[in-house]
Amino acid sequence: PTQAIGSPTTLQVGPEREVIYFSESMGVKLNRGPDGVVRVISAAPPSAQSAIAREGDMDVGDVIREAAGVDMRRPITNIMWGDTVALIKLAPRPIKLIVAPEESPLPHSVREEMVKEEAAGGLPSGVSLTPTHANGGGASNHFSFGGTNAN
Repeated sequence: PTQAIGSPTTLQVGPEREVIYFSESMGVKLNRGPDGVVRVISAAPPSAQSAIAREGDMDVGDVIREAAGVDMRRPITNIMWGDTVALIKLAPRPIKLIVAPEESPLPHSVREEMVKEEAAGGLPSGVSLTPTHANGGGASNHFSFGGTNAN
């Protein structure tokens, strides 16, 4: 069968690596794209002034392959995404995520979200778990997991 224009392509990722968060605040914003793949669209670096404590690098454009033991190597549904968000938020620390750099072209909608995040200057300060209802107020595919605490 031939592939229609606009149909999803096969996800290609680089080597997987572990990122372990010791703090409640993670300083990341994740996006579940229309292809069901969860990507990092914003990541605050840990610093002495922030509440973020982690081991390993989390980079914009990374694909989440596993979160707190939940395998996310295949596309996930909106329901699975909601459950995964709740698990990440409530899981005791330390929490382990497995990520990998994406090597396939990004879907257009994900690229747009990354551009918006970059233009906005990254994560808002003090965000705990805030959905951004970019799809008209329905179920959100974007979540922030803790921002930096400037105070």
